[in-house]
Amino acid sequence: MGHAEGLDRDRTDFGSIQPPTGAGEVRQALDQARARRTAPARQGRWSGADELVTRTVADALAAPVTLRGPDLTDLVYLPGAPRPDAVGKRTSGERCAIPPQRRDAMRAVQLANQGVMREEVVRLARQVLASPAWRDAGTFWHAVVALIYADELDEAHEQCERALRTTGWTVTPRHRDALTLLRARVAWLRGAPGTAADLLADAVERGVHPQFGGLAAAWWAAALVDLGELDRAHGLLMESDVDGERAGAGTRVELLAARGGLHFAAGRVELAGEDFRACGRILLEWGVVNPAVLPWRSRAALCAHLLGHKTVADALARKELVAANRWGGERAIGVAMHAVALVLSGGAEALREAEAVLERTGATGDLLRARYDLAWALDAEKENRSARRVLERTRDLARRAGYRLWAERAEAALARMARPDGVDLLTPQERRIAELARAGLSNGQIARELSLTKRTVEFHLTGVYRKLGIAGRRDLRTILNPLR
Repeated sequence: MGHAEGLDRDRTDFGSIQPPTGAGEVRQALDQARARRTAPARQGRWSGADELVTRTVADALAAPVTLRGPDLTDLVYLPGAPRPDAVGKRTSGERCAIPPQRRDAMRAVQLANQGVMREEVVRLARQVLASPAWRDAGTFWHAVVALIYADELDEAHEQCERALRTTGWTVTPRHRDALTLLRARVAWLRGAPGTAADLLADAVERGVHPQFGGLAAAWWAAALVDLGELDRAHGLLMESDVDGERAGAGTRVELLAARGGLHFAAGRVELAGEDFRACGRILLEWGVVNPAVLPWRSRAALCAHLLGHKTVADALARKELVAANRWGGERAIGVAMHAVALVLSGGAEALREAEAVLERTGATGDLLRARYDLAWALDAEKENRSARRVLERTRDLARRAGYRLWAERAEAALARMARPDGVDLLTPQERRIAELARAGLSNGQIARELSLTKRTVEFHLTGVYRKLGIAGRRDLRTILNPLR
């Protein structure tokens, strides 16, 4: 069956909902669309469901009924969307009516989630933001998030600054906090984790709108990890509902991604992989396949790679690169290229290509990660001077941009490269044990994995530490490439 025929089948299966008129009919139609969009996601058939949602939202907004944000929630995947049970919990003075342009804003996010028609996504977002509807917090949120997914970070930043300068835009707590979170996220993506953390800390301290509480914690924790404040990020996530059901799907995905990033930074690779795969399960249930929304496959691929699960790592990395190329955003492509280069052992040349793409995007955090791995690949190929130069550039950029985590790792790697390379002295058994220890497995887990006694594992790890000239497990985290 061809693609067009499949779409026609989807449209036939999902049909239409009779255009509503009264308030009860409007909400019933929205509930029906909400119910129908959940079934196809499990079958990989989202197009018909999304078109049904688009038509139903258009009809609902055209009806003589006042709708609020929660009425339209759970129709399109979106971090920070209000929960349906938020209806009736309006903050005093908050504006109610949703403008008709919300339909186009939601459509832009839909297409971005599907990872198709990037130019149309940008066109719709710009059209919405050029209309009077840009003053509506929910519509503004949809449109700016769509620009973020499309790699239009400078434009997203300008829209946020425009709102900040506009008298009366932040008149309600929801408007104020929506703008603060978007400014923080854009700052983080543009390579300013310190600015992002400061904005989010201020928002949480003054009391963030309930709709954004979990999302503020997730995005703040992600910034703190980049700043090297792992304990603070851990405490923040411990207070959040990461594994619960109180948060909406979008917020829960961001919380899981933040915790996965924290686990990975702390060397708990197995736990990180579990969180990234959990992100993937939720996103796939919603039909979200675009890595620009969240690059969970590449993150999970790196975890699987470090744990020695080659087949899984290969499949995840390849799928993300295909999806990234289909979308066409350079940031997503660069992140996927980095994962493919590591997982498929492409060596320094493949990592250089990923670095070049990421350098064009201004994605500082992802660029630092790629450069760090490039340095170790060069070192493995005996290009020691080049490796040191790349590490020095990594360290200097990390210091300038405030990425303390990467500045410290680059400095530790430079110090290690200055010593005789103990990796070459490791036996195959020691290398395997060291890899698993670095991935976060306990001595008992390593023993079971390799069918050894716990005492044997402890003996081998002692030898690993001595040969590498490190103090213990914690220092293994500074060596992110496979110990081969």
